[in-house]
Amino acid sequence: MSLLIWAGASISANMIAAPAKFQVADLTRPVALQVGRVQFLWVGYLEMVLAAFAALAIAIETRRVQTWVLVALSVFVVQRFVVLPQLSELTDQVIAGTALSGSKLHLVFIALECTKLLALLLAAAMALFPPTLQTGRI
Repeated sequence: MSLLIWAGASISANMIAAPAKFQVADLTRPVALQVGRVQFLWVGYLEMVLAAFAALAIAIETRRVQTWVLVALSVFVVQRFVVLPQLSELTDQVIAGTALSGSKLHLVFIALECTKLLALLLAAAMALFPPTLQTGRI
């Protein structure tokens, strides 16, 4: 169940709310980035708790479920400790008024987010709907 809650949090916070704030005409880019920074901080806390539950749950799951949970956990670690700190540096520069050339780092984060979401959904589906054993039918 924690896998589906994690997937839902990922969809709502990272795929809907994060880009939505940039659609508000009266919200300047620096302010939107400051809001985003706080949003990702709190979503990160939630994801850490859910990742801990997922890590505990893999002890009782099948190898296939374990594999996809480990993929999701690995992606989460890369996002949190590699990509987000670099994005935070870019955010600092934009908030300070520095004009930046285009960065592909957001695309990397999005690709990782999609990978994490797919892994969570696959793991949850495999955990909830394990394959049934055939009874010798031909």
